[in-house]
Amino acid sequence: MIANNNRKVIGKIANRSIKFNRTRNIFILITIILSVSLLGVMSLFQSAREQKIKRQLDMVQHVIYEDVNEEQTEKLKFFEEIDFLTLIKLGRSFKIQNKMIQPVYFEKDTKSIKTKSIAEGNYPEKINEIVVDKPMLELFPDVKDIGDSIEIKFLDGREEEFVISGFYEEISENSSLYSILFSEEYSKNGEQLKDVNYAVACKIKNAERMSEKELLDTVRKIGHEVGIERKNINPNNFFTHPLTMSKQNILVIIVVAIGILFVSILVVYSIFYISVLENIQRFGQLRTIGTSKKQIKSIVRREGIILFSKGTPIGLLISWIISYWIIPEGWNWKYTIILSLMIGIAELITIILSVQKPAKIASSISPVEASRFSVHRGKGLKETEELHRKLSPYSMAIISLRRNRNKSFLTLISLGIGGALFLTSGTYILSTSLEEYSREGMYGLGEYIISFDYNTVQTIDKGRMGVQLNNPINEELIKKIDSMPEVDSIMEIHRTSVNFDYKDEINSGDSLTAFFREDIETINKTLTEGTFDYDKMIENDEILIVLNKLAEEIYGWKFEIGDKVDFRYFDGKKEVEKSFKIIDAIDEPSDEMYYAGWFLLPIEKLEQLFPGINTIDTLGISVNDFEKEGERVEEQLLNLIDENPLLGMSTLRERLAEDKQSFDLIYKVMVGLSGFIILFSLINLVNTIITNIISRKKEFAMLQSIGLSNKQLVKMIQFEGLGLSLGNLIITLIFGTALGYGLVRVLQHFGATYMHYRFPIGYLMVYILIIIMVPMVISAILVKLFQKESIVSRLRHID
Repeated sequence: MIANNNRKVIGKIANRSIKFNRTRNIFILITIILSVSLLGVMSLFQSAREQKIKRQLDMVQHVIYEDVNEEQTEKLKFFEEIDFLTLIKLGRSFKIQNKMIQPVYFEKDTKSIKTKSIAEGNYPEKINEIVVDKPMLELFPDVKDIGDSIEIKFLDGREEEFVISGFYEEISENSSLYSILFSEEYSKNGEQLKDVNYAVACKIKNAERMSEKELLDTVRKIGHEVGIERKNINPNNFFTHPLTMSKQNILVIIVVAIGILFVSILVVYSIFYISVLENIQRFGQLRTIGTSKKQIKSIVRREGIILFSKGTPIGLLISWIISYWIIPEGWNWKYTIILSLMIGIAELITIILSVQKPAKIASSISPVEASRFSVHRGKGLKETEELHRKLSPYSMAIISLRRNRNKSFLTLISLGIGGALFLTSGTYILSTSLEEYSREGMYGLGEYIISFDYNTVQTIDKGRMGVQLNNPINEELIKKIDSMPEVDSIMEIHRTSVNFDYKDEINSGDSLTAFFREDIETINKTLTEGTFDYDKMIENDEILIVLNKLAEEIYGWKFEIGDKVDFRYFDGKKEVEKSFKIIDAIDEPSDEMYYAGWFLLPIEKLEQLFPGINTIDTLGISVNDFEKEGERVEEQLLNLIDENPLLGMSTLRERLAEDKQSFDLIYKVMVGLSGFIILFSLINLVNTIITNIISRKKEFAMLQSIGLSNKQLVKMIQFEGLGLSLGNLIITLIFGTALGYGLVRVLQHFGATYMHYRFPIGYLMVYILIIIMVPMVISAILVKLFQKESIVSRLRHID
């Protein structure tokens, strides 16, 4: 046989095939578009996220040197390693109605270091002009807009009048911290800032090329040479961590990308495998008129490339739009084009690999064998020895699934992956307790935290001890709270102020926090070395250190076990000096960490050190039913607090409102991603059902010609779809449950104590409903369409 040599005819045949098989090709195109979109959104989202972070890092300081005098400020200006610096002043913060107010000054032009933006009005120029957060005006009912006068009482008791010159950019209404920006003139001559040392925010040259260690070494070296203490050198963790993380995460990103690509390849391959296999008889016909094996392969590849060239640009465009919509600040044309080319190449390789095996089968089979080829004849399957079998829609569906094992297997795998990821997402969402997350920290003690008023502690003589000399958190207050029927328990925190000397820290302020005998077991589990003896701690003046790793980060050294720490404190009558021996440290998370300073000791020892002093510092109040009784209890507690200006209260309700905003965003992303995965899987299922039905149009006509009714045909096709759905559900349940459970356990291992495994039964029910309804609906619709064409016409149909 002489093979033709017309290369143009290959393209024409491929194009004609694309036009002829419209229904099938539409689903292939949808699959390509979805796979490219999924891969594109994942890749571009990650790129945009990193670009956004990079742009943010370009506008932040690399280090802040705190408590810097004017002489040190001048020295910093001459360091070659410093690219740019700007001056800041932070006054003493104070509270108004449970909102923290921070007086601040920063220069008008901070160039490449981004500060809080002014959305309305102007930067303050005169000594009596200020810029404030707009929600802060709720604390001052008579002040409405720019130009209005506002009278502010500061921590030192002074009342000063200012004129509002502008408002900051919008912040959350639930924010508990507001700031007031003063003018340069006020920072030099105003009562609240003139005696405050500067904080100097600096950008380091070539910092983006440094490792985390190199940057930390550089900023600490500069600080040391200027005479700034280690504890006053505050590197920007937001900058230093990405320096290391971006390099460490390269492997993780590659693995995730391969995983996403694998899902895409699997789905596209399964559909192309079905599509090309259905057309092998047509390729056999081409062989009879002289088409060579090589040309058959080229035709198949050309079909794939044509579909690729149509679907990929649409998929990329969709991914561009979605990625830009999610993170517009991270959009970068350079990386978008590079990643799009990589995705395009990956998709092209996917298409070529997908058609390789079917093309090889089509080209290697003889024209006579091709005419007898059936996609439903599985490789290596033996003919049944049963000469008589009971036939029903169900049994015929089983026969069809068995003879199409390869096709069924590929469809099941792609569906199963989508279902497993969906179930994992549902598990994450349901297993996350927002309330428990918000309870971490002080709210682990109770829904309401009563403590000393911040302003009072900052201004009164002797600080915390000054309040405790006539402690408003007394037995009378505790009895009043305990008498409320809704209150379940009250937890007392005992803590006092001290100064300590250790290594180069001289007269540094901190606190002694007490723990109780019943806490021994909990603390023993979190110690870095062994256990301790509670009674010996009392007898031998011993203490425990909290968060020793943090101390090393701040000071450059750790508290060494066996060393002594010298304390100075006021015991209610006189100043006392006393030394304590360090016997161990706690670095693992525990309740004691959340309210302690550096030092822990037994309650009996604290009572010995401060005889006759009520050392209660904080009350944690829990109610029986926070959801139902919380508002009523909060109102009663506020009435008690209002009776004593020395007390303040914070609530779990306020914390929940702040945390909910963060979690809502995470949930939306998870649900959106899950929906995308489900859609991707459903398209594959629908495509499988439709191509299966269309390719067997003649077969169904033959069955109907010997007595198969339309109702039985619908049932048979639906049973085939339900068979795939059942297999998919088994895979989804096994792997989705395992992945979800594993995810929760891993997160718990890394400290997410607010995660508790919950099986997402609701999500599963929705998924089951969708995965069952789709094949039933599609089958019924297609059979109805078949009825418009006569059996004779369908029997004449050429595959």
